[in-house]
Amino acid sequence: MTHQTPKAFDFGEEPEPSSDPVDRPAGPRAFDFGDAHDAAAPDRNGPPRALSFDDVPTAPTSFAVTRKSAGRPLFDSEDHPAVRDALATVHADYPAVFAHAEQRLARLFRRILPVRLALVTEWAEGPLIEQAALLQPVTDLVLKFTQMGVPALLEAALETTKGPTGMFGKLFRRPTSPAEYRPALTSSRMQLSQLMADSEIAMRNLEESAKELGLHLLVLAVVSTLVEDAPDATLRDALVQRRTLIQQAVRQAELSVLQMGQVRQQAADLIGQVSSFLTVTLPALEMAQAQGGADKERK
Repeated sequence: MTHQTPKAFDFGEEPEPSSDPVDRPAGPRAFDFGDAHDAAAPDRNGPPRALSFDDVPTAPTSFAVTRKSAGRPLFDSEDHPAVRDALATVHADYPAVFAHAEQRLARLFRRILPVRLALVTEWAEGPLIEQAALLQPVTDLVLKFTQMGVPALLEAALETTKGPTGMFGKLFRRPTSPAEYRPALTSSRMQLSQLMADSEIAMRNLEESAKELGLHLLVLAVVSTLVEDAPDATLRDALVQRRTLIQQAVRQAELSVLQMGQVRQQAADLIGQVSSFLTVTLPALEMAQAQGGADKERK
């Protein structure tokens, strides 16, 4: 076997680096700032330049469109065209209502539009049933106030402070002490205070229910204008009947609130009068009676 001396790796003569720019393959890049030849490379040997904000690139057109579309009103959204038309009508004809109930109106219009007969016949059925239930506490409180009979009780108590008049009354009428009315009037005052608290809650609930029905009524009125030229006479008649029903319910709630307000005013006045009798009139009478008894004993 012949032993040969191993030779060093021979790669041949290394080519000198070319001064021409290397062309890289056109593959995907993580950060793409455009073609390199679009902007002139700065001269590294030249003097430094101050920052310039004169040539600010304009924003893409798609960005401007996106910003503009974000501020569109609700009735210019992707809703059904009938919903957009209805909200636009409310915005134009009832701006105050639209300002504070825009979202609620939008939900209601989405429920009834496109309008169908089955939707109209069941429209606002839930709020109507709820209001009927809220009317009962108001009716009970008005009846309770009438049955309490506080005005007659207070008048009888005040009558005892005047004493008997005429010869017949002085001889045969047994004098009644005003103090005998203290327990009844104290109980009446507590009942009146409780009635004031209960009626405040009942009125607030009924007023909220009436407002909700009012929105349903407004929605139905706007829908009626949108379909007033529709050939379906049955649908138009159903809209009229349903609007009439809701109007009557709203009016009934308003009258009940008004009546309860009057009862509350009377109850507040009676509370003041009963308190005056118990804390001012009655102590003064008792003091006068005690003073009169002491004078008789001294005599």
